[in-house]
Amino acid sequence: MGSITHLHERLRPVPHRIASDEEVLTAAGEVVALGADAPAVVLADALTRCGLLAISIPSDFDGADVSNGLIAQAVSQIAEVQPAAAGALVNHLRALELVRNAGSEEQRRSIYLRVASGERLSAAGAGGQAATQRYIPDGIGFKLSGALEAASLGEPDWFAVLARNDAEAPSLLLVQRGSTQADIVRAGEPALYRLGEAHVPADSVLALNRDALLLSRSLGTILHAATVLGEKRRHLAATLALWRGGQPSQNRPWDERIGRLQVEIETLAALIDRASTALDLAQVNSTPAGVLEVGRVATAIEIAAPCDGARDADRLLAELGRTLFTG
Repeated sequence: MGSITHLHERLRPVPHRIASDEEVLTAAGEVVALGADAPAVVLADALTRCGLLAISIPSDFDGADVSNGLIAQAVSQIAEVQPAAAGALVNHLRALELVRNAGSEEQRRSIYLRVASGERLSAAGAGGQAATQRYIPDGIGFKLSGALEAASLGEPDWFAVLARNDAEAPSLLLVQRGSTQADIVRAGEPALYRLGEAHVPADSVLALNRDALLLSRSLGTILHAATVLGEKRRHLAATLALWRGGQPSQNRPWDERIGRLQVEIETLAALIDRASTALDLAQVNSTPAGVLEVGRVATAIEIAAPCDGARDADRLLAELGRTLFTG
């Protein structure tokens, strides 16, 4: 129970397989068409059915492996109408980016097959980027101890948990829902789960590559910024509609508000595009200089579009300064 390589277990019907850039935006449009009031279960099913969960699977594993810029565009498009669905997709893809840089080829292939079949990942822990949990040997597998929390739109199939062993080496542990107690501590979109102690089979523990955490965090930053971009575009459209609906043209504060919002949109879009291109290159050829560039631009995005629980802005600025000095 809970092993990623037991593919003889029942799998869901295979969702639509995306094969072109146009199909990515078409799939995003299907989610948008559900409207702002669609319930969580409908949104979660739509993300599965339209094939968006699998868009970042590498081509070496028979995936579409679309560019990060296109993924960000799809996330932003969804976020204009459905921020909860966009956030769920970001959470899943961030966990999947950890898989890209972890484990053996057999482990990755097993996970990718499950994702292609429609199964969803949810990153657990402190933003999914800090290995604060511990795991220890437990029979033929490992035991993950200590409660942790994970947010998800609908019920995820796997919780992706970062944890350290006795040698302080971080790993990615995939905990199958149903193999551990998962209590809902906050209902909503997304819901917040608290996981209890779990037994994790050995083949569900993936050793992380050197740059796995930085690249996954960078993708998460890029895609979070894409959700912010979508929300800003929605806000701009609503503000313009309100202004055109009766606000006098000589009302200067409205002019300034709209102008400032447009500058924020253009700046964030440019940063997302630059970071996405840098990440594309690093995923193909992970050189130290290329990885450093991804981290540098992603840090700039974190400053421009902070998320909940974001790192301190002064520390981010200092970090950015150090990367410029050392680079």
